[in-house]
Amino acid sequence: MCEVLDIVENADPCNPNMGGTEDEAYYALLSDFESIPEPPLSNPSVALKFTVTTDPVFKVGKCWRKIQLHKNSGKVSYEGAGNGGAKGALFTFGIPGNNLLGHVLNNLADNHTPYVFLVKRNSTPAGRYDLIGSFKHKAALKGTNDGGTPEGDGDMYNFEVRSTQKFEVHYTGTVQLTEET
Repeated sequence: MCEVLDIVENADPCNPNMGGTEDEAYYALLSDFESIPEPPLSNPSVALKFTVTTDPVFKVGKCWRKIQLHKNSGKVSYEGAGNGGAKGALFTFGIPGNNLLGHVLNNLADNHTPYVFLVKRNSTPAGRYDLIGSFKHKAALKGTNDGGTPEGDGDMYNFEVRSTQKFEVHYTGTVQLTEET
């Protein structure tokens, strides 16, 4: 028997359908994890098949790192990738050029090192994040610097996180910001 999903307009005044993301995101190197849960595809509920509810397990001394994004710069999108039904996840964001940690992140953004990101969309309830990257579907971070202009356009670090993954996966759980002991 097929499950039918009734898609209705979100009339929740506390969670309006706004675009973009919150002004912070979380990341960790893939090598920081002992395990990252996969979505429970065997769940009989279609709505729950693509939501991870088990917390990832970090190695000792590791945890999520917070990135403060430039206001209104974050955006998550998905599009078809290849012929196998995969999704291309894309998370873009900016950090002001006068932020020393933006400089450091730009130097680490080699478009090769595997990362995992948690991104909170503006229109989702508290505690629900897009999960971009996993052991099977690695996310890569690429950075650029737009030097601004003498006329006053500010210096900005612009970043792209890309991952080709089988599904758009969400995570509901705790964002561990203290190191595992």
